[in-house]
Amino acid sequence: MLVRRLRLANLRSRRSLEVELGRGLTVLAGPNGAGKTTVLEAAALVLQGSLLRPGTVRDLINRSEDFLRVEIDLEEAGVTVTAAAAFSREGERRLTATGALLQDSSRWRDTMPVRTFVPDDLRLIKGSPRRRREYLDALAGRCDPAHPGTLRRYEEALAQRNMLLRTVRAAGEGQFAPWEKILAQTGLAVSRARAATLASFVTCFQQTHADLTGDPVDSLRLVYRTNVADLDEEGYEERLAQTRGADQQRTYTHVGPHRDDLRLLRRGLDVRDCASQGEQRTAVLALVLAEWQSLCSSPREPLLLLDDVMSELDEDRRRALVALVQRGGQTVITTTDLRYFSPDELQEAVVVELSVDRCGDG
Repeated sequence: MLVRRLRLANLRSRRSLEVELGRGLTVLAGPNGAGKTTVLEAAALVLQGSLLRPGTVRDLINRSEDFLRVEIDLEEAGVTVTAAAAFSREGERRLTATGALLQDSSRWRDTMPVRTFVPDDLRLIKGSPRRRREYLDALAGRCDPAHPGTLRRYEEALAQRNMLLRTVRAAGEGQFAPWEKILAQTGLAVSRARAATLASFVTCFQQTHADLTGDPVDSLRLVYRTNVADLDEEGYEERLAQTRGADQQRTYTHVGPHRDDLRLLRRGLDVRDCASQGEQRTAVLALVLAEWQSLCSSPREPLLLLDDVMSELDEDRRRALVALVQRGGQTVITTTDLRYFSPDELQEAVVVELSVDRCGDG
């Protein structure tokens, strides 16, 4: 499946915009405020049902309007399907596939995976462990469709145990044991799924990072840290029983995959502490590209959206990035300067130049 055309109305500063994309690389060029990132936000909103940047859908609606609308023409085997989404300032939404109502964006997520990179994604390295757990769970969910359900059951049992820790002063076996049994079963399943996913992904990530940077393949490591790695179900339940008193003092459960972390290490040091922002940015970009490349080998054709990715890469890494994306499926890169691309690269790409919409309000 390919994105052939995207139309939007009242999204941020753009009152209206129509863009046609190529089958391979499309370069969206223009000054700041021209709507380059807005195009990527529109695609993510419809095809993923999510936002590229922090905020709400209301934040995307042009300040002078009461609604936004996005239509995307998708082509598969010569047939065109239009994915559309409309959102009002009052919170109403309407999602359709060629006019037929949809409950959510799962139809498009299942048939056309989207991978994105925006500058805010540096929070994956700089932010909290929770963000990295969410990233790892998203990876695991794509490998194992049962993982999201297992994780949900774990989180429900965890919430029940934490409630008991806050409200029950005597740590009674009868009240805690049923939830602790569920935590042991689902917690180990979550932890093992994360570890297995990372083990299958790390080689692709390291090779992608090496292709992008020219560094040795093993220059970066992905390390999964969990406090239940040495436990079986019986041992897990015993550990929870042993820590009830201390957990009541803290009012939360200390043992379990909800405290896991994913670390990126270089020479044994955390990239968050020892790498420059440019190196951190390249590491996150390599994660995104590795995911995208793994999807390119599947029957589903993924869409790769890269926002302002060229400005902080040196010349060699720009050439390496373009070479990487040219080997895969459909890609959109935004830029303020076409000189970041070589003449040969621009010759092979579809170049769309945008100007600032003087009718918009910023």
